[in-house]
Amino acid sequence: MHAYTMTPKDYQDLIDRGWRRSGHYCYKQDNTKTCCPSYTIKCDVLNFKMSKSHKKIIKRMNRFLRDGKRDKNEEVIANVANSKTDGDNMEDGSNIIGDCSIRDEVQAPNIPLKDVNVEAFAKANEKDILNEEGRCQPSCETNSMGTNNNKTKMKETPDSSKKSTDYVNPPCKKAKQMRLERKLAKQAAKGLPTVVECKGPKNQEKSLKEFLNASNPDDKHKLKFKVIHVKSEDFFKTLPISYALYKKYQTRIHNDPPNEEQEYLDFLQRSPLKLSKPSDGPSSGYGSFHQQYYLDDQLIAVAVIDILPYCVSSVYFFYDPDYSFLSLGTYSSLREIELVQDLARTVPALKYYYMGFYIHSCPKMRYKGKLSSSYLLCPEAYTWHPLTDEIRLKLDTCKYQRFNEDPNAKDDNEFKDSDMDLVLLMIDQRTYVKYRQYREVCFYFVFNYLYSI
Repeated sequence: MHAYTMTPKDYQDLIDRGWRRSGHYCYKQDNTKTCCPSYTIKCDVLNFKMSKSHKKIIKRMNRFLRDGKRDKNEEVIANVANSKTDGDNMEDGSNIIGDCSIRDEVQAPNIPLKDVNVEAFAKANEKDILNEEGRCQPSCETNSMGTNNNKTKMKETPDSSKKSTDYVNPPCKKAKQMRLERKLAKQAAKGLPTVVECKGPKNQEKSLKEFLNASNPDDKHKLKFKVIHVKSEDFFKTLPISYALYKKYQTRIHNDPPNEEQEYLDFLQRSPLKLSKPSDGPSSGYGSFHQQYYLDDQLIAVAVIDILPYCVSSVYFFYDPDYSFLSLGTYSSLREIELVQDLARTVPALKYYYMGFYIHSCPKMRYKGKLSSSYLLCPEAYTWHPLTDEIRLKLDTCKYQRFNEDPNAKDDNEFKDSDMDLVLLMIDQRTYVKYRQYREVCFYFVFNYLYSI
């Protein structure tokens, strides 16, 4: 359907029933008939947790802002990270070695064991690693292969063979422990006291906001953001550069012919949502906006979003292909999550990030389901359900699923016959009728027409 005016609350109700908009055009797929069922997906930003790949992308951006340099292999890395399907899979990679121990190879037959000065080794570790009060213990011992005349040769006996082997082949140390040992060795070489302070509880993990805003005054580049309404003066002032950026993205990323400016406006500026600024709402108000990304004074990306009573809905995103190495597609989704978190501080009900449709059968769409605390909308009962491995397995088996397992659960807002009296249809600019009346009139004319044939 085409919608020319709509309140933000009306559109919130529509997307909570599986609808989406593109410009003025609003649509909803028939999942029971389509080849690729699409399900509305949202993320609870208050319970969102970053993945390893998310942190890596943020650190890459912060490093570029800090020194402006790019690694030689960064273009290759960007191609993987920018493909959200592949990039987000980096976190899922399992350890190839697994639990296999190198010790198994060392203990193989015919491998002679070297002599170990156990007493000297223990004293060295005690001196270098333990503090004066003996509060911190080393994680494991290190081999000490010496040629000291006083060394003690280890003998294999039924009772001691296992202990002897453990001294020769200790478990691999963690990198953190190795760094600590090197630090203490340097302090000892300088004649400084080698005291290890036992820390208290582990520091709290950084928040998304702290990761994203880890900038310094002396950074080489500055990344700034500006949220503007699609009908504001600022939008039309920046229209030439945003349209030029869109054409560049369209031709180089999608290999499409450039659209005319009017087509760009119809697609990404026209919106049926009326700007609403209630006293208990966000300072920006509710409606349709562009979130602009400026690197210093250059516009490098634009996120098209709808700010609604309960969510920020992502409509579209385009960027400068010259900065593909920064994985701006994934980076923008993290910035939009941060925006929702900021809005939720003043409007607690506004705590969801809607990512459009999730199409499980489309590999390029699965990246949306990798955001933690993601939920899918049941296409029949219109209830929300966590996107779990169990649901993924069901979608692998059959593309269309009813997520609500209660067969008696129904849509609370199901359209009833009595609701037809509440629906008004405009006949012209001054005349409207109830939907029931309109339907009866249509049936009357159709019946008379068929009767006259």
